Amino acid sequence: MKPLVIVAPLESLPVGMSFATPRFPLHVTLVPPFRVDCELPVLIAAVKVVARETEHMLAEVIGQEQFGPGADIAVALIRPIESVLNAHSRLIEALMPLGWSAKEPHYNGEGFRPHITDTHERHVRLGERFRLGEIAIIEMLDLPTVRATYKLSDSLSTR
Repeated sequence: MKPLVIVAPLESLPVGMSFATPRFPLHVTLVPPFRVDCELPVLIAAVKVVARETEHMLAEVIGQEQFGPGADIAVALIRPIESVLNAHSRLIEALMPLGWSAKEPHYNGEGFRPHITDTHERHVRLGERFRLGEIAIIEMLDLPTVRATYKLSDSLSTR
Protein backbone atom coordinates (compact mmCIF):
# COMPACT_ATOMS: atom_id res chain seq x y z
CA MET A 1 0.00 0.00 0.00
CA LYS A 2 1.22 3.50 -0.80
CA PRO A 3 1.53 6.12 1.95
CA LEU A 4 -1.74 7.37 3.41
CA VAL A 5 -2.92 10.54 5.12
CA ILE A 6 -5.96 11.16 7.30
CA VAL A 7 -7.58 14.55 6.87
CA ALA A 8 -10.64 16.56 7.85
CA PRO A 9 -11.71 18.09 4.52
CA LEU A 10 -13.27 21.54 4.41
CA GLU A 11 -15.87 20.13 2.00
CA SER A 12 -17.21 16.57 1.87
CA LEU A 13 -15.25 14.16 -0.35
CA PRO A 14 -16.73 11.16 -2.19
CA VAL A 15 -15.03 7.78 -1.76
CA GLY A 16 -13.10 6.94 -4.93
CA MET A 17 -12.44 10.57 -5.85
CA SER A 18 -8.95 11.08 -7.32
CA PHE A 19 -7.20 14.36 -7.99
CA ALA A 20 -3.84 15.75 -9.04
CA THR A 21 -1.72 16.71 -6.02
CA PRO A 22 -1.83 20.45 -6.89
CA ARG A 23 -5.64 20.19 -6.77
CA PHE A 24 -5.75 18.34 -3.44
CA PRO A 25 -8.99 19.51 -1.76
CA LEU A 26 -8.46 21.92 1.14
CA HIS A 27 -8.30 20.06 4.44
CA VAL A 28 -6.88 20.02 7.94
CA THR A 29 -4.25 17.30 8.16
CA LEU A 30 -5.02 15.03 11.13
CA VAL A 31 -2.36 12.37 10.48
CA PRO A 32 0.53 13.28 8.15
CA PRO A 33 1.83 10.69 5.65
CA PHE A 34 2.20 7.20 7.12
CA ARG A 35 2.17 3.50 6.32
CA VAL A 36 0.56 0.57 8.14
CA ASP A 37 1.23 -3.18 8.09
CA CYS A 38 -2.36 -4.22 7.40
CA GLU A 39 -4.87 -4.41 4.61
CA LEU A 40 -7.02 -1.38 3.83
CA PRO A 41 -10.26 -2.84 5.30
CA VAL A 42 -8.54 -3.28 8.69
CA LEU A 43 -7.37 0.35 8.62
CA ILE A 44 -10.83 1.55 7.58
CA ALA A 45 -12.42 -0.30 10.51
CA ALA A 46 -9.90 1.12 13.03
CA VAL A 47 -10.44 4.70 11.88
CA LYS A 48 -14.22 4.19 11.93
CA VAL A 49 -14.08 3.51 15.68
CA VAL A 50 -12.29 6.84 16.28
CA ALA A 51 -14.58 8.74 13.89
CA ARG A 52 -17.70 7.46 15.68
CA GLU A 53 -16.43 9.08 18.89
CA THR A 54 -15.33 12.34 17.24
CA GLU A 55 -17.56 15.41 17.08
CA HIS A 56 -17.48 18.17 14.49
CA MET A 57 -14.41 20.35 14.99
CA LEU A 58 -13.96 24.06 14.50
CA ALA A 59 -10.87 25.17 12.57
CA GLU A 60 -9.82 28.81 12.82
CA VAL A 61 -6.94 30.17 10.74
CA ILE A 62 -4.46 31.96 13.03
CA GLY A 63 -1.44 32.48 10.81
CA GLN A 64 0.50 31.69 7.66
CA GLU A 65 3.76 29.78 7.46
CA GLN A 66 6.00 27.88 5.06
CA PHE A 67 6.43 24.13 5.71
CA GLY A 68 8.60 21.49 4.07
CA PRO A 69 12.34 20.88 3.82
CA GLY A 70 12.76 23.89 1.53
CA ALA A 71 10.19 26.00 3.40
CA ASP A 72 8.32 26.23 0.09
CA ILE A 73 4.90 24.84 1.05
CA ALA A 74 2.45 27.59 2.03
CA VAL A 75 0.15 26.59 4.89
CA ALA A 76 -2.44 28.27 7.06
CA LEU A 77 -1.93 27.43 10.72
CA ILE A 78 -5.04 26.34 12.61
CA ARG A 79 -5.67 27.20 16.25
CA PRO A 80 -4.63 24.00 18.07
CA ILE A 81 -7.94 23.40 19.85
CA GLU A 82 -8.44 20.36 22.04
CA SER A 83 -10.83 18.55 19.68
CA VAL A 84 -8.35 18.64 16.76
CA LEU A 85 -5.41 17.63 18.97
CA ASN A 86 -7.46 14.81 20.51
CA ALA A 87 -8.53 13.53 17.09
CA HIS A 88 -4.85 13.41 16.07
CA SER A 89 -3.84 11.57 19.26
CA ARG A 90 -6.71 9.08 19.12
CA LEU A 91 -6.05 8.31 15.46
CA ILE A 92 -2.36 7.65 16.19
CA GLU A 93 -3.35 5.38 19.11
CA ALA A 94 -5.68 3.44 16.80
CA LEU A 95 -2.97 3.11 14.12
CA MET A 96 -0.15 1.93 16.41
CA PRO A 97 -1.39 -1.70 16.69
CA LEU A 98 -1.63 -1.78 12.87
CA GLY A 99 2.12 -1.23 12.46
CA TRP A 100 1.83 2.53 11.92
CA SER A 101 5.04 4.20 10.78
CA ALA A 102 5.12 7.91 10.01
CA LYS A 103 7.06 9.26 7.06
CA GLU A 104 8.24 12.07 9.35
CA PRO A 105 7.57 11.04 12.98
CA HIS A 106 8.52 14.46 14.38
CA TYR A 107 5.33 15.94 12.85
CA ASN A 108 3.16 13.78 15.10
CA GLY A 109 2.39 13.89 18.82
CA GLU A 110 4.09 16.91 20.39
CA GLY A 111 5.28 18.02 16.92
CA PHE A 112 1.79 18.02 15.39
CA ARG A 113 0.84 21.46 14.05
CA PRO A 114 -2.70 21.59 12.65
CA HIS A 115 -2.74 23.34 9.29
CA ILE A 116 -4.39 23.70 5.91
CA THR A 117 -2.04 23.43 2.94
CA ASP A 118 -2.64 26.04 0.24
CA THR A 119 -3.18 24.87 -3.34
CA HIS A 120 -2.39 26.67 -6.57
CA GLU A 121 -6.08 27.50 -6.90
CA ARG A 122 -7.29 28.02 -3.33
CA HIS A 123 -6.08 29.24 0.00
CA VAL A 124 -7.69 30.35 3.23
CA ARG A 125 -7.35 33.68 5.00
CA LEU A 126 -6.41 34.72 8.49
CA GLY A 127 -9.45 34.62 10.77
CA GLU A 128 -11.52 32.30 8.57
CA ARG A 129 -13.36 29.55 10.46
CA PHE A 130 -14.46 26.17 9.20
CA ARG A 131 -16.71 23.51 10.68
CA LEU A 132 -15.10 20.14 10.02
CA GLY A 133 -17.71 17.40 9.80
CA GLU A 134 -15.84 14.58 8.10
CA ILE A 135 -12.65 12.53 8.32
CA ALA A 136 -11.16 10.93 5.19
CA ILE A 137 -8.42 8.41 4.50
CA ILE A 138 -6.51 9.28 1.33
CA GLU A 139 -4.04 6.96 -0.38
CA MET A 140 -1.17 8.95 -1.84
CA LEU A 141 -1.03 7.38 -5.31
CA ASP A 142 0.16 9.24 -8.42
CA LEU A 143 -3.36 10.65 -8.27
CA PRO A 144 -4.25 10.72 -4.54
CA THR A 145 -7.48 8.79 -4.00
CA VAL A 146 -10.10 8.95 -1.24
CA ARG A 147 -10.38 5.44 0.25
CA ALA A 148 -12.88 6.05 3.06
CA THR A 149 -14.87 8.87 4.64
CA TYR A 150 -16.61 9.15 8.00
CA LYS A 151 -19.24 11.66 9.06
CA LEU A 152 -18.64 13.13 12.50
CA SER A 153 -21.18 13.72 15.27
CA ASP A 154 -23.34 16.83 14.84
CA SER A 155 -22.27 18.35 18.17
CA LEU A 156 -19.73 21.09 17.55
CA SER A 157 -16.67 21.12 19.79
CA THR A 158 -14.80 24.39 20.22
CA ARG A 159 -12.46 23.18 22.96
